[in-house]
Amino acid sequence: MNEAVIEIEQRIARTRIQVRPFPHIVIDDLLPLRLRRQVDQYWPNASRLASSNFFRRGELLVSSLAQTSDGDEQTFWRTLRAVSVRSNRAVRARLQRHFADKFRPLIGPGWRRALNGGGYLDNDAMLADYSGVVDLVPHVDHARVVVNGFVYLDDPDQPTPDPRRGTMLYHSNGFAWPSNKVIPKAIRDRFLREAVDIGWRDNRLLAYLNGPWSFHGVPRHDLGTARRRLLMFGSLLDQETMVQVYDTELQ
Repeated sequence: MNEAVIEIEQRIARTRIQVRPFPHIVIDDLLPLRLRRQVDQYWPNASRLASSNFFRRGELLVSSLAQTSDGDEQTFWRTLRAVSVRSNRAVRARLQRHFADKFRPLIGPGWRRALNGGGYLDNDAMLADYSGVVDLVPHVDHARVVVNGFVYLDDPDQPTPDPRRGTMLYHSNGFAWPSNKVIPKAIRDRFLREAVDIGWRDNRLLAYLNGPWSFHGVPRHDLGTARRRLLMFGSLLDQETMVQVYDTELQ
């Protein structure tokens, strides 16, 4: 599996960064075929997934699955976690040239000095699945999130209907928003425009720099009883670094 991970890292390093409307990368067929098939084989049932406030989404850390499994399944979850962590760090390294887009507005011109020696939380991944009506309005993630990534995963037993909407990226007409607090609808309607539609495709990675104008969402559509899955990973500032560099309103 190490050779496969190296190939993923090399693909990430070669992938062109799209800067419109904000820095992001898209890579198809990210997971090796064997690993992708094992995701379906070992996907946890609904009773093991904790419900979240995102359109009744079920979620669970991959590390938790590894701790509560044994045998071949435990080996798989440990492998998936390792692959996700290394992929995540490769994505962060790829997008690092654009870090000024995120940190200069939030910290100031001395952001590099302020972050010197700072750390990240980037050693796990999360699974999620959801069905029914999906409607996620344009937003940015919490300021603590530096890079965020999603691998879209089909459920082979419950395929979703067309249109296969993934994630909409929005262009901002000069508007920035520093946190994941809800943006008033009047402001969204006035300053944000749909720009890039990342269509849903099995085993597709979308990863992006989470800056003050990294507006993204999911246009409203109904999956019915069909189900979608996600493998999610990202790089967050650790607690000590966040407290050190951010105003309390951003923490």
